[in-house]
Amino acid sequence: MDRSRTPVQHLFNLALAFALVGLAVACDSGTQEPDAPEAAHEYGAPPSASDAEGATAAPEVPRDGSIAPDRFPADLPEGIVAEIPFNFPSNIPIYPGAQPAQGKGADLEGAAVSGVQLLSNDSPEEIFSFYESALRDNGWDITESKNSELGSSISATNGSCKAALFIQGSPQGGSDIFVINEC
Repeated sequence: MDRSRTPVQHLFNLALAFALVGLAVACDSGTQEPDAPEAAHEYGAPPSASDAEGATAAPEVPRDGSIAPDRFPADLPEGIVAEIPFNFPSNIPIYPGAQPAQGKGADLEGAAVSGVQLLSNDSPEEIFSFYESALRDNGWDITESKNSELGSSISATNGSCKAALFIQGSPQGGSDIFVINEC
């Protein structure tokens, strides 16, 4: 089965890669042994003591079988897990019924950064409308909003926090939602 990535998925993976490379460069002086890898968080589990201080528990979004299994990535890159990142902001809602396909959270020079791909059976138009309204209702200022047949995007700020959402129809039906944020 061909699991080629869409342009939005490439953008999401590229953004996560840049964030992780930046984190590695900022934290590694090259003169010390690397830390042991952190254990992946259990799906929907609260963050462990090794998580960033002050982080709140990730919202629990169980897989319920309503999303076709072939929509989820077969293989995830190292460090990427199929869950909501532990440091995902609580004032960015998870689209109702959406399920995480991949996510990563990190601390980059004192700022919490996270990215998640969510899968939904709903249309891109429904999801776009939901996020425009829900972000405003949660105190976000929409700085840019584009909705087209090729895909939709929303950029928003909330104080010093920034978020970018990308919504794209899936060839298998439904939509892929990508949320990248820095706070």
